[in-house]
Amino acid sequence: MKQIIAKVSGVLLAAGKSTRMGRDKRFLPFRGLPLLQHAVNAALGSRLHEVIVVLDEAPARLPKLDLSGCRVVVDPAACLGQAEALKSGLQALDGADGCMELMADQPLLTPATIDHLIWAFSQHPDFWIVPTIEDMQGHPITVPAAWFPRLRELGGDTPARALIASRGLALRLLKVDHPGPFIDIDTATQYSLLLRRHEAAQGLQAT
Repeated sequence: MKQIIAKVSGVLLAAGKSTRMGRDKRFLPFRGLPLLQHAVNAALGSRLHEVIVVLDEAPARLPKLDLSGCRVVVDPAACLGQAEALKSGLQALDGADGCMELMADQPLLTPATIDHLIWAFSQHPDFWIVPTIEDMQGHPITVPAAWFPRLRELGGDTPARALIASRGLALRLLKVDHPGPFIDIDTATQYSLLLRRHEAAQGLQAT
């Protein structure tokens, strides 16, 4: 029997000015591309139904960024935090069964890992899907459409993850052996570590 693949829309949160980094981390170079471009390319190379990129300014003002194939949502309020950016993206969804919340600062995320998460959601479309390894949880998180109203109630920089403890929420922690979901770049130290450990390491395979 053929497995039905759920219609999962990707919402890539790409607003904000990286205050902890001290400079705009979205455009820090890694393997010849900005960090954000790696996230965009991974999403576009996957089986996501659509890729919505949420920005707080017009893409024409952003350097060296190719958003071909994405739907772009520009909302100045998106810079106020994760919840505001995610709500902007949710408004643009096209009849999705679920939403995958993607981050702009995860350059090691691969299409194969995203597809692994989509496959898991397709098996349990009423469950939140969160990648995990040992005792660590990562991103992207996949949220069923039934929970979209609760996501819209969040405000400021509250992450979608804050709802995981909610009563009645079904959660599946999906083991992922690839580092992509567990490495995000928030500080200069993390960026330096990324370059030192992964700049030359090509062809990592997701499982």
